[in-house]
Amino acid sequence: MNINSHSRAEIRSITSHSDTWTGLVLLTIGLTAAWLANDFDTISRPYPLALGIIMAVLGLIIITRVFLNKGNHTSFALHSKVAVSAGTIIALWILAMTNGLGYIIPTFFMEVAFLLICGFQKLYRAIIVASLISGISYMIFIVGLGVRLPEPFLSWLL
Repeated sequence: MNINSHSRAEIRSITSHSDTWTGLVLLTIGLTAAWLANDFDTISRPYPLALGIIMAVLGLIIITRVFLNKGNHTSFALHSKVAVSAGTIIALWILAMTNGLGYIIPTFFMEVAFLLICGFQKLYRAIIVASLISGISYMIFIVGLGVRLPEPFLSWLL
């Protein structure tokens, strides 16, 4: 009975480790990319095939390290909270841009949120950095590259 509960705890520890899931994702994407590369012509095939194999091997290495270093446990809980927050912020950014708020305002608020998630302690610094990033990216996309950004519903919004 003690051996059975011990092995369950080990399995739970391995599956709750963030590197296990990262390795599985890399392994799955790598194998899928390598398999899909077979549909390419002979000239184009080597590059995606090599990248797929490299990704799969790296995923396998990460998974193997989890099994070999059972004592070093990193919880997936914090990473998943950050990922969910980031995904929600990006979804709201896209929703705001596609519903008439233009580029500058949604991008500014997205940048402030990301900077605060990443550990900026002072809100005023996050606002300054977000203003710079939003303004510079607007100048690069509009002036430098001539990219058409979503039109705002009010002409004075950028």
